[in-house]
Amino acid sequence: MTNKQLLIVSITILTTTTIIVAVFGIVPLPNYEDLSSENNFDGKLIYYMELQSENIIPPAPDIVDSCIFSIDLSNHLTEEEKIICSSDFYDLSYDINFYDAKIYEQNKILLSYWDYQASNERRGLIVDIESGEISYDKNNNTYTEDSRMNVYGEKLIDPWEASDYNSRVVGVYYVDRIKTVEVFNSRAPSNYYFESLHWSPDGNNIIAGDSENNLIIFSKNKLFSPLKIELNDKSQDEDRLELIQVLGWTN
Repeated sequence: MTNKQLLIVSITILTTTTIIVAVFGIVPLPNYEDLSSENNFDGKLIYYMELQSENIIPPAPDIVDSCIFSIDLSNHLTEEEKIICSSDFYDLSYDINFYDAKIYEQNKILLSYWDYQASNERRGLIVDIESGEISYDKNNNTYTEDSRMNVYGEKLIDPWEASDYNSRVVGVYYVDRIKTVEVFNSRAPSNYYFESLHWSPDGNNIIAGDSENNLIIFSKNKLFSPLKIELNDKSQDEDRLELIQVLGWTN
């Protein structure tokens, strides 16, 4: 085979591959409607984000701070409000753990940390969602179990179990007393996923975080299309904000 023939074959293979990838390989993000003032919801969405520097030297990025935010759904403005950051605890400890933070008694957040100075034990802190006031957890409920069950006894299925990332399908499901119920199912890019599903206080809706820094509200009974709340991805200091976990939906 001559060089000219080899070149033609190579170009043909490249063109064919490009067409196949363009037609079959590109999967768009799921389509959601934006949350608006016409959507009537009550309560607050609580979620945890990391502030990450734009570090160009590996390992990157550096975590500058970790913060818990809230959005009050009743005011229709979807304004993000900071509740607490790990930097607020530096006088107490540099080892405050936000990864296992939980909503506690509906209006508080339970955090844990290692008390190396006094008892060298894991202890609990309680943060008031409204005031941001910090107090010690006298009952030391550091291992409170995170329930995915709503008031009807229906249990959410972990999104990592319900989605098939090899086939680029993501979904939201729950289990009632008889069967598994599909709430949402869609094709999506392989790097797209849902994180931290939680029920609304009335048990009729579901809040999820996704890998695109969005909060998504789903109707259990599909009474409305999924609604998107796009979170800020930059802090006032231009640090990158990344959604890590949704803690829940309080009343």
